[in-house]
Amino acid sequence: MLQIRVLNEDLQRKAKEELNEVPTRIYEDLKALRKWIEEQAHLYANIDDQFLIAFLRGCKYSLEKAKKKIDSYYTLKSAFPTLCNVTNVDSARFREIFRLGPFLYLPKPLHDNGPRIFIMRGGLPTAERFTVEELMAVNHVLQDILMLEDDYAVVNGLVMINDFKTLALTHVLQANPMFLKKFLTYNYEAIPLRIKSNHFLNAPKMFDTVYNVGKPMLPLKQQDRMFFHSSLDSLSRYVPLKYLPNDYGGENGSIAKIIDEWDKKLDKYRDHFSKSTEWGIDEELRIGETKDQNGLFGIDGSFRKLEVD
Repeated sequence: MLQIRVLNEDLQRKAKEELNEVPTRIYEDLKALRKWIEEQAHLYANIDDQFLIAFLRGCKYSLEKAKKKIDSYYTLKSAFPTLCNVTNVDSARFREIFRLGPFLYLPKPLHDNGPRIFIMRGGLPTAERFTVEELMAVNHVLQDILMLEDDYAVVNGLVMINDFKTLALTHVLQANPMFLKKFLTYNYEAIPLRIKSNHFLNAPKMFDTVYNVGKPMLPLKQQDRMFFHSSLDSLSRYVPLKYLPNDYGGENGSIAKIIDEWDKKLDKYRDHFSKSTEWGIDEELRIGETKDQNGLFGIDGSFRKLEVD
């Protein structure tokens, strides 16, 4: 018996029309993906239905793409655990970063039934005490929760808003090419959440360096989904003001309440992240080319363009 949530009528329609989901075939699709995982000697993965269906939906039911993405997901978690695989969500440092509110997944999706809206806020007070890698590692935990419980994000994708009005220079300097390689590869090739649009609000001139290094790493489709805004009026042409938090003049929850609700989610998923220490990759058992840093990024460290739908 399938252990997945039933989609509401609107999401069911979108899953069928946009993601190639065939409800009567879900059981067999999950069975085939689980069988493949069990046959991979090097791969130790979560095989729960709800986890696996996020990859099938994120790959529009291409079994081969789902296999590749799951392998990448655990390969990068194993290769770069500090950035991609935090397992102790109770550490004081982790919770301190989280409670600053640098990452906000808003309660109401765009247009009430569309993509989940995500706000990343740069340069928050005291955030400079943490590295950019520590900050992004917190969001990678939140993404894992999103994959397990947010059908709007899994089916409809994400609309990202990067509020960089007070972006910290220290974090810009830390976003070197190697960090961007790891960060972008994980978020675009390993995470099965499709980015529908990426908005940059009040980005300072110093962000240009990060943007100019990172943009060519992305496929043209994703480059075309990037937009810059100098004001909320400009952003509101894509994301109406009512869908932003109260603190931005909108009606989509207060930042304090959003942080509090997600703080409780972290408590709820404490055991899940503790158990995740059992999952990962043993490269010595991989058949074929080992995916060390050279295998991931090229012998000379060069970065191939990412492949995403």
